[in-house]
Amino acid sequence: MSFTQRCSSSRKPSSAVSSCLEISKVIHKGPNNLFGLKEWPEVNPRGVKDWACLVLKKKKKPLHFTVVADSINKIYEPTRKCLPQTIHNELIKDPQFVLVGRGLYALKEWGYETGVVKDVISKILAKSEKPLTKKEIINKMLKQRFIKQGTILLNLNDAERFVKDERERYTIRQI
Repeated sequence: MSFTQRCSSSRKPSSAVSSCLEISKVIHKGPNNLFGLKEWPEVNPRGVKDWACLVLKKKKKPLHFTVVADSINKIYEPTRKCLPQTIHNELIKDPQFVLVGRGLYALKEWGYETGVVKDVISKILAKSEKPLTKKEIINKMLKQRFIKQGTILLNLNDAERFVKDERERYTIRQI
């Protein structure tokens, strides 16, 4: 547990402790009013991806990149306005963020799998100890991605990657 997580409880530090923390050269108060080491991105965000991470952690749910940009501009008021396309470019290339729907991003630390739909289906089937039905795959996929069922079914039709048995259950094709 990091220092910022421990300080995010409902208890506030006393005014004497707050004063000591505020004059420290190594401990700073971050944008979310939490204290921590000045090197921590949560305390001293240096770039767009750090700001985006703060927004997602504050909202605690996947967000569209335009909402992330608007939130950064409204909540944190950076010295320069964040453009939605800049946010999108940063989120798509950074491994700590996962694209979970059309323009929707989540933090990987929340348990979302990386990759395209076929990759996620493959990971779900690989983790399963038994073949899965369409319904089971759809239910597991909808926890990982904000997509239509038709997209999942279309990807399941890849005969080079998935095998359907006589009971309509799917496994990964063994190479």
